[in-house]
Amino acid sequence: MSDEIPDIDLKKTVDEGRKDAMEQRMERIKENMSKIKHKIVVISGKGGVGKTTVAVNLAISLASIGLRVGILDVDITGPNVNKMLGISPEIRPRVDPDGQRFYPVDGPLSTKVMSMAFLTQDSDTPVIWRGPMKMGALRQFLGEAVWGDLDYLVCDLPPGTSDETLDILQLIPDENVVIVSTPQEVALMDARKTIAMANTMERHVLGIIENMSGFNCPYCGEFIDLYPPGGAEKASKDFNVPLLGKIPFEIEVSEQGDRGLPFVLKYPDGASAKAFKSIVKRIRELVEK
Repeated sequence: MSDEIPDIDLKKTVDEGRKDAMEQRMERIKENMSKIKHKIVVISGKGGVGKTTVAVNLAISLASIGLRVGILDVDITGPNVNKMLGISPEIRPRVDPDGQRFYPVDGPLSTKVMSMAFLTQDSDTPVIWRGPMKMGALRQFLGEAVWGDLDYLVCDLPPGTSDETLDILQLIPDENVVIVSTPQEVALMDARKTIAMANTMERHVLGIIENMSGFNCPYCGEFIDLYPPGGAEKASKDFNVPLLGKIPFEIEVSEQGDRGLPFVLKYPDGASAKAFKSIVKRIRELVEK
């Protein structure tokens, strides 16, 4: 009998362990997502178009008609969904005793909310992470958070084609992509690129939402376009995707975002809230058929 110690390929052992852990995480993500009927991914080509405002009010509009809704803030380095929902960043997700699973925070209308904001020290603490760390957090949000049975999961992604966007489009193959843009030509240029990216990845583009499309003059009542109109319609036709609706510009929309109460709840009879109701009806017609 030999007393020699057998050679052990430590690198191979570590790599196999990592592979097993990754496979287990992917299985948990698949299991979690299978309990959610419809996944809506809200993206934009550039910042400043009101994408998070649209995502939050879309989720709340769905919840307001009795649907079970989750909201996932995928913007790891710039999370602000909690602010728009009026949820304190000091709240922490409840963790299972074994430390393996955690629960999203309760939001308005029984929504389930998960954001990096709940894991930082305070609202001024930056998340200075490279891509792999952000991807790890995102996969935990998808696979280790206990979302349960939901009718809709609305994911608010950072602008552009960042790591988070690419990763979530790969991790949730059956999601429905909603593009948010303003009528501004520069915004539409980037929105068109985002649609092309989703098509390249063979993901289903549900449609385009035009935000800040114009406003009613408070003095004469005439509708005024903030930008030259027609860009969203043209993009819709060029890429053969639906124009889900247009949301007018209202000061109350941004005010309520800062105050933490979605405007669809505060001003249910306002022009923007009515536009959202129409958009929600259209989305449900498309995904629940």
